[in-house]
Amino acid sequence: MTTSEGSPRTKLRQSFLERLSSGRPLLLDGGLGTMLIARGLEPGEPPEPWTLARPDDVLAVHRAYVQAGSEAVHTNSFGANARRLLRHGLIDRVQELNTAAVGLARQSGAAWVIGDVGPTAEYLPPMGAAEPATWRAAFSTQAQALVAAGADALHVETISDLREAVLALEALREAAPGVPLMISLAFEHKKRGFFTLMGDHLADALRSLAAAGADAVGANCGITSPSMLALAQQALQVLDRPLVCQPNAGAPRSIQGGIVYDQSPAAFADDMAAIAALGAKAVGGCCGTDPRFIVALRARLGG
Repeated sequence: MTTSEGSPRTKLRQSFLERLSSGRPLLLDGGLGTMLIARGLEPGEPPEPWTLARPDDVLAVHRAYVQAGSEAVHTNSFGANARRLLRHGLIDRVQELNTAAVGLARQSGAAWVIGDVGPTAEYLPPMGAAEPATWRAAFSTQAQALVAAGADALHVETISDLREAVLALEALREAAPGVPLMISLAFEHKKRGFFTLMGDHLADALRSLAAAGADAVGANCGITSPSMLALAQQALQVLDRPLVCQPNAGAPRSIQGGIVYDQSPAAFADDMAAIAALGAKAVGGCCGTDPRFIVALRARLGG
């Protein structure tokens, strides 16, 4: 999709980039899946079909985050790429699901709508049999749908393989020229530092993504806010563009009937405010976080 220079959509996208470069960090939303599970999403059930089947629930979650203070919300499209939808017999609904997801997020009243793009959940050889060309096509098709529906930015999240992250970034840049692109990897906190599941080191990964043309780079999921604070300290020493940080609400703990996260909103907000003070430009939450966490973080950031 192309937009004319000076159009409302182009101006929104430009304002998003300007906001990322401002002194005050952009306040994102928290966990979407967490909130949908609270509304009845079953374990293992993909959340994307709720965009069509239960739109009022999805919209209510978006609005709850906006009311909590989120300036930008992510669309309910994390798993709405062709490779993941194929597993659920929904490959013919890529366009419909992504288009509807943007529409619901737009109704929330957020200043900006971010098209959420998740991994394919496949692996390249030798761990798997995925083909880069297939991945590229899936990312491109989803990006085109999100942008055509009016997304102000795109965010590739929770990627554990740098090769997939770079491929996704390249595909999105080609499919959506001029649209702000953020990308976040999922890191594990090891004794030797921060690494993705596939062994990509933090500094090397961030430099590679910046070189590949990301407008903002960061981390989400996988780690807690104290670990994210340590990650941010290291990342900001090597990164030459805005840092995005969205940790989980503590470590997950299995109980009968599901998984819980034990961190308090106040403790989360303290860590995230410290991350913002270091210089991170976009902050929010991932698994286990809800609007209470955004309210607490907004208060710590000064409203």
